[in-house]
This record gives sequence, structure tokens and C-alpha cells, in this order.
Amino acid sequence: MDPLVATLALILLALLGARFSFSTERIPAGPRLLFRTGTHFLFVGVLLGPAVLGLLSTEALVQLYPLLGLGLGWVGLLFGLQLDRTTLRQFPGAFHALAIGQAVIAFGVFAAIGWFSADLMGMATPQVTALILAAGATAAVSSPAGIALVSTNFLVRGQVRQCLFFVASLDAVVGLVALQVTYGWMHGTDMTAGFEVGGPLFWTGIDLALGLVCGVLFLWLMRLRPGREELVLYLLGISALAGGAALQLQLSPLVAATVMGAVVANFSRDRDRVFKALQQWEKPIYLVLLLLAGAQLRLPTWWVFPLGVGYFAMRMVGKVIGSAVFVQLLPLPFDAPRRMGLGLIPQGGITLAMALSLVLTLGGSGIEVGGLPAVDLLFAVIVVGVVLSELTGPVFTAQVLRRAGEITRAVEKAIAEGDDRKAEAEAMRRHRPASPVPAGASEPEPETDDEDEADAESPSPSP
Repeated sequence: MDPLVATLALILLALLGARFSFSTERIPAGPRLLFRTGTHFLFVGVLLGPAVLGLLSTEALVQLYPLLGLGLGWVGLLFGLQLDRTTLRQFPGAFHALAIGQAVIAFGVFAAIGWFSADLMGMATPQVTALILAAGATAAVSSPAGIALVSTNFLVRGQVRQCLFFVASLDAVVGLVALQVTYGWMHGTDMTAGFEVGGPLFWTGIDLALGLVCGVLFLWLMRLRPGREELVLYLLGISALAGGAALQLQLSPLVAATVMGAVVANFSRDRDRVFKALQQWEKPIYLVLLLLAGAQLRLPTWWVFPLGVGYFAMRMVGKVIGSAVFVQLLPLPFDAPRRMGLGLIPQGGITLAMALSLVLTLGGSGIEVGGLPAVDLLFAVIVVGVVLSELTGPVFTAQVLRRAGEITRAVEKAIAEGDDRKAEAEAMRRHRPASPVPAGASEPEPETDDEDEADAESPSPSP
């Protein structure tokens, strides 16, 4: 397919998908949740891609890489807007420590299990180690979308839910930094082309500096308070600049864009305007990313599926252990369930965006594992793991909230009977005031479907 036609077709599909997906209707956990988060567009992308119909050929996908850079920059910018120091200070320090600490342990547990498994099979080469670290970075990330879905379905209120939502909205910071440090470690090896100077800290600093420069440039552009249409053009341009420049330097476009978003969040008087403009186009851009990610998907071996299950299991172990450690150590203002980490199983857009950036950065490296293309293998494994997390994560989250007493039998019974008014009355009876959530990641109130939709559909930890 001609690249221009392919681009127009993708935009049309994204606009239609954004219009008809992300329903606010209450649904049971399970396969139908994929239609609430848009993950089914991965499979639409597979259908359109070279592996099946070939409507998006390999050549067309390569020529669409600038569009991917734009999308990754947009996702990172939206996530970075949450890192507003004024809003984050409203939360207890224990919440911050839990968000960062459990993600660090999840990354460490995943990387350790992965490396020892590779070592037992005699495959612990530097290339394989780097890919394990990259996979561990994606495994550290949670998504608030699954928690929002449970909140919507069961009219959940309470401090455990609020804490889970905050943690899932913030822990991507650890995954993004870990992935960028891994990129920096790869520089100077046969995994990347050129850029042989420096080391992990040097290249991480370059990525941070790129985001800072783009953020300052955007603030300069905003000084004359552009109109709505101009603002969208500025956002498209700065997202493409940050994402594209990072990809050219074989760095993380998400880190550069996140830093840019943090600069805007903390120094722009028009932060709310920027966020609303980003959120307005969030769904179509996210769906374009999903379609292109699906088109990039290859299944080099049937081992992808058991390895995907292994990815899911290792991540679950890391999340449970990490949360259990910090729940015991931290003075949380509520009685936290022992297996609170099960509430952080849902993954989403940030994880897929990280995996897609791996494909764009390392896709031409020619790395092989056991005679198979390593990047294709890794991407497929992560996609399988994410789909499993999307299917099962909300179920685990609901179990955690039941044990915490924030989902009651009375509410579930009223919902099953279709009596929404009674369900809301029972939920209000159990309501306890809770802290606010990060700007850009506001927790849905069950009474207002529009707010529920805004949170449940969000691809990044706002994203």
C-alpha cells in the first residue's frame, strides 16, 4: 500500500476506533475488557500487517516510522504532565515510596530471574542480558486503566483504591529510566550503530537534556498564548521533534518527552490548556500506535506464547514481592492487604509504547537468540504478556479491593440486579474520603460516566 494511503487509512481507523471503543458501559472482567482499553486494535494491526493481509507492507511501515516517533512523543508528553510538583506534594511520602520502591523491586526480580534462566541455558551473552533488562523495564510499569475499570464497574471508593491508582499512575518513571539506562549501556556495542562515546550515564544525560531543551522551546512558543488550532500544531511538532530526535540518537523517546512534559507541567501557565489539547487527541494517536504495533508483530516461533506466560508470571511475582516489602516498611494511612501488588497487574499503553520504541531502536541491529531475530521475539513476548495482564489484571484488582472491604457484596448484588441507584447508595455508605490523584490521572467518580471514560480509556498512566 502507498504510504500516503496507508497513513490516511490509519487515521480513519483511529478516529472511528476512538469514537466507538472505550465504552462507559459496565462490563464483567475478562475478554470484553480488551474492547474497553482498545487493546483489540493490536489484532487489527496484525490483520492489516505483512504477516496476514499485507495492506501495511514492511516498506510502508518503515516509511511510517516518523508517525510512530510522533505518537511516542505524544504519549511521553502526556505522562510527563502528571509530574507536577504542586499536585504530587499533596500525597503522603509513603505513597511515593511505595510507587517507586515496588517498581524497582519488580524490575530487579524480573531481571534476576531472567538472567539466571538465560545463564542456566548457556545464553547469558551481553546482547541477551540487555534484552532481559529492557523486558524488565517494561515489567516494572503498571497502568491505572484496569483500576479505573474496576472502580467504574463496582463503584469503588476508598483509600486502597486511591493508593493503587496513584502507584499505577507513577511507577512508569522507574521503567522509563531503566529502559533509557539500558539503551545507554548498549551504546558502543554491536547492538547500536555508531555513538561509541560515553556510557549509560552520559547517554541518559543526553536524553534528559533533549527533553529539557524541547520543553524550554515549547514554553517559548507558548509565550504568545496561541489559539486552539495553533496549540495542537505546536504539540504535534514538539512531540515529533522530541520523539524523532531521540530515535535518531537511539535513545528513549518516551524519556525525552516525559522530561519535556514535566517542564511544561511545572513552568507553564497554560498547563491545563495543554493537557486538555493532548487528551482530546489521545485516543486516536494511541490507536494509531496500537495498529502500527500490531502490524510490526512477528511470531518467529511458537515459544513466544510460553515465554509470554513466563513474562506475565515473573512480573506478577515481582509486583507482589515489591509491594509486600514496602507495605510492611511504610507507615501507610490504611490497613493494606498483604498481596496488594496483585492490584498492580494491569498493564497498558506505556508498556506497549516502550516495547515499540525497542523495535524502532534495535529493529535493524540483526541480533539473534538461538537463530531467531531477538527484537521480534522480545516484542512478541511483551505483547503476549500485556494481553494476559489486560485480561486478568482487573480480576486481581477486584480481589484486592474485596479483601480491603471496598467492594461489598451489597454493591455487587445491586449491580447484578441492575439497580444502579441502590448500588450507588451502598457505595456511598462505604465511602471514606481519600486523597486526590495526580493531575491528568483523576480517578473516576462512579456517578459520572464521562469522568469514568476519561480515566479508563487513558493509554498512558494518566497514561
